Amino acid sequence: MESALQIKRSIGMVRGKDDKVDAQRIARYALLHQSQAKCVNLSGVTLERLKDLQANRSRLQKALQSIKVTIKELLAVDLISGKTLGQVNKKAVQGLEKSMEQVEEKMQEFIAKDDALKGKYDLLTSVKGVGKVLAVSLLVYTQGFTRMDDGRKLACYCGVAPFEYRSGTSVMAKAGVSKFANKNLKQVLHMAALNSVRYNQEMKAYFDRKVAEGKSKMSVLNAVRNKLLHQIVAVIKRGTPYEIRLDKI
Repeated sequence: MESALQIKRSIGMVRGKDDKVDAQRIARYALLHQSQAKCVNLSGVTLERLKDLQANRSRLQKALQSIKVTIKELLAVDLISGKTLGQVNKKAVQGLEKSMEQVEEKMQEFIAKDDALKGKYDLLTSVKGVGKVLAVSLLVYTQGFTRMDDGRKLACYCGVAPFEYRSGTSVMAKAGVSKFANKNLKQVLHMAALNSVRYNQEMKAYFDRKVAEGKSKMSVLNAVRNKLLHQIVAVIKRGTPYEIRLDKI
């Protein structure tokens, strides 16, 4: 398995495309890089079902958010039209919310039936700030932490690892995160980091200390996301629930 973007960028400058030409380019890429090929372990049945449910939950959430935002914006402009739109979409909103609850219940049901996934899920949710949505997302995208079990690689995959941009003496840009990332996972991780700063005393103390030192809140929040991922990987590797270290508060 290979990223389509990786294959496309490796080809260089090209003009035109069709199915036959694309097949030839993919075959040529596979031939040139066959020495780097590795056997892929396919995810289990439970993870595939969780993946389908997660995709369905995302679609329901987008539809629900679209309706709610439209009503909210219309209320600010035309109160009567906004209330009318809210009334006619009331059952639709309730139905979407009910469907999301059922999807989440099914997720929990599948996880409970798989002892290995249940153990990892409990370890993930033991980290302060990590909820069921982030826990399931991490299990799905890392295939139960069998495909990615390194904190730095996971941070890069989530788009929260900073990279330097320097060249000689003319290019001296600040370090920043890359746009090549799993944006869905990054969004869920961002919400988890916000909750962690609010309810995890260790993260809250770290956040307040760095902001007091003059760091920007977004850069500190990104550091919190990194620390959160490293804590997650640590509890998975260690096999024991997360414990707050009082000496770090």
